[in-house]
Amino acid sequence: MRILLLFIFLGASMPGIRNEARAQELNCTLNVVSTKITSGDKTVFEDLSKALNQFVNNRRWTKMRFQSQERIPCSMTLDIQEYNSNTGQMKAYLSVQLRRPCFKSTYSSTVFNLIDRDLSFRYMKNDPLNYTDNSIGSNLTATMAFYVYIILGNYFDSFAPDGGSIFYTQAQNIVMQAQSFAEEGWRSSERNDNNRYWIADSYNNGNYEAIHEALYRYYRLGMDMMFDDPATARTNILQAMEQIRDLNKRKTGGLACVQLFMESRADELVNIYQPAAQDEKQRATDLFIDIEPSKIDTYKKIMSGAGASVSR
Repeated sequence: MRILLLFIFLGASMPGIRNEARAQELNCTLNVVSTKITSGDKTVFEDLSKALNQFVNNRRWTKMRFQSQERIPCSMTLDIQEYNSNTGQMKAYLSVQLRRPCFKSTYSSTVFNLIDRDLSFRYMKNDPLNYTDNSIGSNLTATMAFYVYIILGNYFDSFAPDGGSIFYTQAQNIVMQAQSFAEEGWRSSERNDNNRYWIADSYNNGNYEAIHEALYRYYRLGMDMMFDDPATARTNILQAMEQIRDLNKRKTGGLACVQLFMESRADELVNIYQPAAQDEKQRATDLFIDIEPSKIDTYKKIMSGAGASVSR
């Protein structure tokens, strides 16, 4: 039923998605950075960059069809930390960011922003990047596909209630298949409690189900309404943030979804609520500090001025 509602909603309400359009889903700016590597044949990184761009941007990840101008804007940066030119073994940091355009606006909001520091893989020039949902191939392709599905899940959650569920399930399926990998990033027992295992768990675990409604309320009922009805938009955003606060207070396990949502969120929230009435400013300030006490100085700026608009 959820999947049926998602496709009905997307076909009727989301601009750019049409049955007749044929563009792939992602418009991902993907870069491979190798400034830390000072020896060996560095053309392998150019080859890797081309291969990864093909893998992410030219593969069809869903059964939906997008107009080319409506592909999902996101970015990935693979920063190579170590490289063995004899074996092709690499260690890297992978930065992933999803930005979401807001209706009737030139503004794009950062949905999430993360750095995965647990990525190691082997790659030689012209190596094929093999992947299917039932045969995930190498650690590199599994990791890239995992984050593609997390991007899709967050994006579609922001447009429809539980809209991203099918994509989070795909991400968790990758995690389960990757349990046999020797590389880190896939297991609950590892030192990193926000690794791929816990990211997938937080989006699929029924205890954290409110994250999906919070994403929908924040974006579809909040940011997308900011141009037409900023007062109602701010009310809906506050309700979404209250859901985030309640999730954050549970502290019952990995809450990676909350941390991903809050990363890079503070300045946006300040700009949204600085123009509000005084009582709403105070309510927002108290709520946001409760969620992120480490950013108290940033959130206190809500009380100080008119702010910059995020609705145009």
